Amino acid sequence: MRRIPKDAPTKIGDLFDVYRKRLRAPEGSVTSAVIEVVEDVIGIPLDKKSLAYSPQTKILTIKASGMVKTEILLRKEEILTHLKGRLGPKNAPTTIL
Repeated sequence: MRRIPKDAPTKIGDLFDVYRKRLRAPEGSVTSAVIEVVEDVIGIPLDKKSLAYSPQTKILTIKASGMVKTEILLRKEEILTHLKGRLGPKNAPTTIL
């Protein structure tokens, strides 16, 4: 019996599509991206201790001083747009509190 060859070989990248659809970015990579974006956009360096991110709800909470938090919230839309560009729309936070 002869085997019938497939039309085309499967690409390696296609094998991981299932995982790309299901997995989310971990908290650490999102917080490090937020630190970089905030420093680029506003010019204020942040600590990892001053941020908390919940991957399930996609909410980023800022625990910094009042002035820093106000400055970030004033440019919230710009920061979220940059994060969507870096992390992708699926992994980027949707809200900053």
